[in-house]
Amino acid sequence: METVVVQIAAKAGMEDKVEAFYLSQQAEYEAAPGFIDRTILKARTGAMFKAIQSRLTAEQIAKHPAPEVDAEQGTEFILVEHWESAELRMDFTMNRSKERDKDLFPYLLPRHASEFYEEVTG
Repeated sequence: METVVVQIAAKAGMEDKVEAFYLSQQAEYEAAPGFIDRTILKARTGAMFKAIQSRLTAEQIAKHPAPEVDAEQGTEFILVEHWESAELRMDFTMNRSKERDKDLFPYLLPRHASEFYEEVTG
């Protein structure tokens, strides 16, 4: 089994459009030879910092001020896919229509990555 992780960032206010785009592709993935499953994760931007800050004293907060928020931070998405092989995943990617992707690009920030990963925990 191969694990593919895709990381993208939606522009602020475009999260729902990016989410809908990826969810709308599920049937295409399920019909692909070698596809096992995928999980789509959307960051709850700022939630971790708020959770930590809620446990700090006023003195600790003063020593560790809030980080500056980048106006173009956007919302991170992580897609985790499992495939029977790297070759089948690449066949799927190279053979699918790129026509729909142009509908996604206006909603993304220019940072993204994808890579094959191996599990090290078990």
